[in-house]
Amino acid sequence: MTSEQATRATLGALTEAGVPHMVTGGLVANAYGIARFTKDADIVLQVEEGTFTAFIRALPAELVLDPQVTFETMTGSKRHILTLKGSPFQIELFFLGSDAFQQERFRRRVRRYLPDPDVEAWVATPEDMIVQKVRWNRDKDRDDARNIIAVQEGHLDWPYIQLWCDTHGTRERLEALRQSIPPL
Repeated sequence: MTSEQATRATLGALTEAGVPHMVTGGLVANAYGIARFTKDADIVLQVEEGTFTAFIRALPAELVLDPQVTFETMTGSKRHILTLKGSPFQIELFFLGSDAFQQERFRRRVRRYLPDPDVEAWVATPEDMIVQKVRWNRDKDRDDARNIIAVQEGHLDWPYIQLWCDTHGTRERLEALRQSIPPL
């Protein structure tokens, strides 16, 4: 099973189980910006424990759930990791937390075709990807935010992005990223 097949199988099992979900991270940044290599798929789930267990049981045997639950430090969201056997590829499953931005980002999700893994899925908007990437502020996140801004510039809701960056105290980072993009 390839990483693309594993991602499609996971999204299919979520849909089949009726679990509201949203793809985010590198796969979505690639769809909105300039593609880069990613070694994982990030999916946010709005799910109860019982439904989660049923979803996990429906996954192909090639996807193995790490029994250790971890927490995403920025929002305190619970996270489970699926690993594709024989591969470093992982699918990170984040439970939707109570953080106001995470709730709003999930509410605003849209359907979009993702070329890699060749599937239509619920995904974060480009604005929400920028806000999240600026908030996380790792090198690859800054690159992703810069690329999304460069590709989507004329189509972005800047007041929305600025509102959340102001809320998170990251407006200065956002403006620095915007200034670092060379003019066309």
